[in-house]
Amino acid sequence: ATTRDDDDDFDDFDDDVMRENDIEVNVDAALANLARERRGQTLFQRFMEEEEEDNEENLKDLFHGACLIAMHRNPDLDVDEMKRRVRELADEVEKELPANREERFPLRTIKKISTLLFNKEVHPETAFRGNLDDYYAIENSCVDAVLETKRGIPITLSLVYMEIAKMVGIDMIGVNLPGHFMIRPCNVPDCEILIDCFHDGDVLFVEDAEEMLSKLYKLDTAKGEKVTIDRSFLEDKDLKPKTFYTRMLTNLKSIYFNKSDYRNALAMCEYQKMCAPDPSIKAFNARDAGMCHFLLENYSDAMLDLTEYLDSEYSNNSSAEDRARILDLREQARLRLAL
Repeated sequence: ATTRDDDDDFDDFDDDVMRENDIEVNVDAALANLARERRGQTLFQRFMEEEEEDNEENLKDLFHGACLIAMHRNPDLDVDEMKRRVRELADEVEKELPANREERFPLRTIKKISTLLFNKEVHPETAFRGNLDDYYAIENSCVDAVLETKRGIPITLSLVYMEIAKMVGIDMIGVNLPGHFMIRPCNVPDCEILIDCFHDGDVLFVEDAEEMLSKLYKLDTAKGEKVTIDRSFLEDKDLKPKTFYTRMLTNLKSIYFNKSDYRNALAMCEYQKMCAPDPSIKAFNARDAGMCHFLLENYSDAMLDLTEYLDSEYSNNSSAEDRARILDLREQARLRLAL
């Protein structure tokens, strides 16, 4: 026969087993949630690794990569569904074009895309526009939200335009201008135009873009002050995905920093590690990641990233003030680890 003490022992054992099970469940749930949160980063890393293997289709699929970046905000994003929505828009353009692609005039096709995407009077149900009212909203930089709200910033609106153009037979590439982003056709001979997707898909000549940017920067054109665009970019036929993603990630990182959302700013740094187009971007991204880690009290990781930056040749090219600030931040991280 068992005694009361024996029963108490069994009860204690059952309680211990239940507590262990609860801990295992909590750990499993936490790991599952972490994997979900990092789903976009995981898929983006795989995507970029495939690009490094010179997969030609991936190199052209900027839209796919942008969807993976948008997963940091929406881990359940369905990339195929996003592509289907863009395909629907491209189908609307196709309806107004000759069935035989060889009979299509590139400039006329471009104007058809601009009309579909931006003409509120002709296509009120599909009209996109630049979000002047809330330019720095996170949603403006996430392509899934842009397709939903039809509001965006230059780079995301340009991305939607480029994807539609590709589907109807015109390859386009981005043009990184100071403080602005435009696109241009790259497989159309003697077609030296730019499309400004933030301003209703306006088709501009380079001179028009220079005038627009001069006004944007409030230059005194009467005194001969003006923005001059180097025409050599017209000879560039390469898409440069890493440069495109870097501009998109830099926008997001800056917004999150300004919102003191260092966790998401760090996530942008993690994405950037996978697509830095050159060593200088890689070094400055390590600096930014180190600052995020410090502000999140991850002092060990902060020291690693800040040291990577300080050991690079690019930190020596920074101002003495900037380098001293990063050195001090690393020392603070070291002291706090020692506590």
